[in-house]
Amino acid sequence: MNSVHAHITPELPQDHPIRLEPMLIRLPPVLAEQLRRLARATRVRQSDYLREAVADLLAKYEHVITTSGDQP
Repeated sequence: MNSVHAHITPELPQDHPIRLEPMLIRLPPVLAEQLRRLARATRVRQSDYLREAVADLLAKYEHVITTSGDQP
């Protein structure tokens, strides 16, 4: 398992299967091309990079999520 997987995998019990939820996103062509090039150059899937980016974003705004009072 590479460092990207280790970084984005949520803490789950050993016997809990990881299920990924499909989600459609749209990117400006420039960003999409840069992501493709990065994935090719590093041999890391684009979806892995997107999951890492979402995890980083949620960590950055964790204070908003925990203080909003809304439950998912």
